Amino acid sequence: MRKRLFIFLAFMGLLSISSLATHNRAGEITYEHISGFTYRVSVKTYTNSANATADRCAVEVFFGDGSSNLVQRINGAPCTPPFDQNCNNCGENLGGGIQTKMNLYEAVHTFPGTGKYRITMEDPNRNAGVVNIPNSIGVVFFVYSELHIFPSGSPNSSPILNYAPVDNGCVNTLYEHNPGAVDQDISNNGKSDSLTYKLVTCLGNGGAAIPNYTLPDAWPSGSNNNISIDPQTGTLLWDSPRIIGEYNVAILITEWRSINGSVIEVGSVLRDLQITIQECTFNNNPPQIQPINDTCVTATKVLLRDVTAIDNDMFNNGNFHVVTLQAKGDPFEVQGNKATFISTTNERQVTQEFRWATQCNHVRAYPYFVVFRANDDVSTETLVDYMDWRIVVNGPAPTNIQTEPVGAGINVTWGYNTCLNAVGYKIYRKTDSIGYVAPNCETGIPASTGYSLIGSSIGSANTSYFDSDNGSGLVSGQKYCYMVYAIFEDDAESYPSFESCNTLRREVPIITRVSVNTTDISQGSDTVKWSKPTEIDTTLYPGPYHYEVLRKNDQSDYVSIFSSVTAMDLSLIDTIYVDSALNTLEKQYTYRIEVYNMDSLIGPSRPADSPWLKTKSLDNRLELSLDINVPWVNNNMQVFRQNVAGNFILIGSSKSLVFTDSNLVNGNEYCYYITTSGEYSDSTLGKPLLNNSQIACETPIDTQAPCAPQELKVESNCELFFNNLTWLNPNDICDTTDDVVRYNIYYRPTEDGGSEIIETVNGAGNTSLEFTELESVAGCYYVTAVDSFDNESDPSNTVCVDNCPYYELPNIFTPGTDGKNDYLTPLPNWRYVKEVDMRIYNRWGEELYFSSDPALGWPGNNSEDETMPDGVYFYVCRVYEIRLSGIVERVLKGTLTLLREESGKPSN
Repeated sequence: MRKRLFIFLAFMGLLSISSLATHNRAGEITYEHISGFTYRVSVKTYTNSANATADRCAVEVFFGDGSSNLVQRINGAPCTPPFDQNCNNCGENLGGGIQTKMNLYEAVHTFPGTGKYRITMEDPNRNAGVVNIPNSIGVVFFVYSELHIFPSGSPNSSPILNYAPVDNGCVNTLYEHNPGAVDQDISNNGKSDSLTYKLVTCLGNGGAAIPNYTLPDAWPSGSNNNISIDPQTGTLLWDSPRIIGEYNVAILITEWRSINGSVIEVGSVLRDLQITIQECTFNNNPPQIQPINDTCVTATKVLLRDVTAIDNDMFNNGNFHVVTLQAKGDPFEVQGNKATFISTTNERQVTQEFRWATQCNHVRAYPYFVVFRANDDVSTETLVDYMDWRIVVNGPAPTNIQTEPVGAGINVTWGYNTCLNAVGYKIYRKTDSIGYVAPNCETGIPASTGYSLIGSSIGSANTSYFDSDNGSGLVSGQKYCYMVYAIFEDDAESYPSFESCNTLRREVPIITRVSVNTTDISQGSDTVKWSKPTEIDTTLYPGPYHYEVLRKNDQSDYVSIFSSVTAMDLSLIDTIYVDSALNTLEKQYTYRIEVYNMDSLIGPSRPADSPWLKTKSLDNRLELSLDINVPWVNNNMQVFRQNVAGNFILIGSSKSLVFTDSNLVNGNEYCYYITTSGEYSDSTLGKPLLNNSQIACETPIDTQAPCAPQELKVESNCELFFNNLTWLNPNDICDTTDDVVRYNIYYRPTEDGGSEIIETVNGAGNTSLEFTELESVAGCYYVTAVDSFDNESDPSNTVCVDNCPYYELPNIFTPGTDGKNDYLTPLPNWRYVKEVDMRIYNRWGEELYFSSDPALGWPGNNSEDETMPDGVYFYVCRVYEIRLSGIVERVLKGTLTLLREESGKPSN
């Protein structure tokens, strides 16, 4: 009777599966924000239209907040309650050579508040015969989407997937699919949500990964060629399937949004896609969309592109295949002027115009995506081709940029009347002009131009900026050039303006020379030279005029060291001064020139230093550098070194202010001075401006550590108890190292803690070391190099290795006197165990034996040395293993059979 009942239930189970089988091919869940916490949830399933008895008038949707609803299908013929009955006329047959029906279920749901909600739909069962899902007829179909509701910020709607997740492909032919995803929030919240795509495992019962699921290219045994997805465009490529059949893949589409400077996930949709691979007839290949380059367009301009798809295949009757070309994507969903592209069908070749009259509100940093889809008309094996196209809408450049000198600054103004949705501007400056004109599609101002950001303004109407170099004043004699670009709410940038350049009015002296004439501790001298003011307002500052030369060193205040003669015309006053009786050997001096009318200060020059030469002693070389602050730009320096005859000769030059003199003899003194060469961008001030440093002497000695050893490797054999270290000789790989004489080997037994020297290896060529018969191979190593002056290098890379502990117990032992298996011990070759906590119990839970020695050695007695009878005993053994992370506990539990010799020998 029980057997009959089992057979009956099994039959009913098969009947149930049969009624639900050969059903779900593909699908997804999307959602749209309505208001507050209320959303419209849409479930699309794509089912086998040949099995109408498995159609669903309604499906149960779980909203992730503890509630669920039975949601009615709304497309096709109306479904009426009860929803659990068949409704064969509902849904929408897709055609295209696949027996597929699209079913749309919609529900409006109000969530309880902020949080993350996983909206799911689970339905028995998938269609039969899916190649990469074992026993797909008995596998549940499961899809989900994630909705994130934040306490603040714009609500989120999921992307819309415009292209159905069922397509045909041919064996040995490239297969393509693109969901045609469009984010519903892209044009509504001022911030551009971006989408990413990745292939994930198809899901089954309860949302768990389907057991033994494989991607199509991994079935069988990785011989089905390569399948991949572009993480940015969502285009899936399978190049090229070899095995006929139906395959399912899952695409996880994730939405990202920039919030308060951080990019966070705001939602996701899982699409379950079915691919049908056939042995194609009719000489059939997919149509080909002709390539079209990604592009940009300036807001308010019209973007026009002709797009063409071609299918040169022919039917047996000589007619070409008919091609249908359509387009979906962001530009068709924007606010304001939407793009247009009319779906068009034609034999062999179809061409259609994409047209988009862009507006200022379309400017954004993230590209707009358009996905074109072309399909042929072969009834049983319709094939498709996809092409994604990226369009960036850039803001137009600011116009009519003007610059005007005002005192010690320059006022910059510009116009921007085109796109009033700009949120501000970035202002850039460079000394001297380069005539930069932005190339097509390149917004902002690249660093390669030499321009630097100096300020910004907020608001589209704020179109002026006063540059005073943060209040310190600009430099007379320099030509300052400016460019401006607009910024938008999501940090999108406009094209930059043209350059506008200007100089300050020459109302003050401009220093052109501060040069050391003589180096001496008390009788040194500097020469100071300047250019006279040429644009003094003589009405405001009438003559007579004179100059004051001021000097300081270190942190001292300026003091006046010279007053020139007085004259009504500045051309009559000399503009050169020699400052004598200085300590130029030990001190650097800074000068400033002031111009007066009578006793009133008209203005000071910018200060200028004498070049100060610094030396640094290295091994067989000296590093020379300049410490200098001048209002002009120094672009080169020439280095002079004293020879044995006492003369200074030119030994080299440098574009930077650093020069290294090599191949010197340690212990010998060398003396140098440097001549700098510079200029103002105002060419009327003359160039080059040449200035000498003081003479500085230095002796090279080796205080420089050698380069660190590189590529440390550790070959570890934890079963043979050895570690073999190898590294590269710094003398062979580093230009500044040639005197390594030994290595220090550092070690620490665990990942944490400090390292200590455990070995020293002499000889630069000895770049390996083996540690054998180790009690523990676990630990971390690094190596340093030491030169002949005991300078130690930085550490090499650190390499850590771990032990492979082994400790197992037998399940039987035979105490006796034959010397074999008389004591309980671990199995042979146990290793890397510090200690154990072994406890053995009888069947009543009484502890008979304890040991902390890993070798154990229980003879089968209790704690009072009484012999225990044959039988089964229980043990708990805590094994304390030596690992890289420290001492790690592992617990062994089991039973142990005690069988004394006189009771008979156990069989193997």
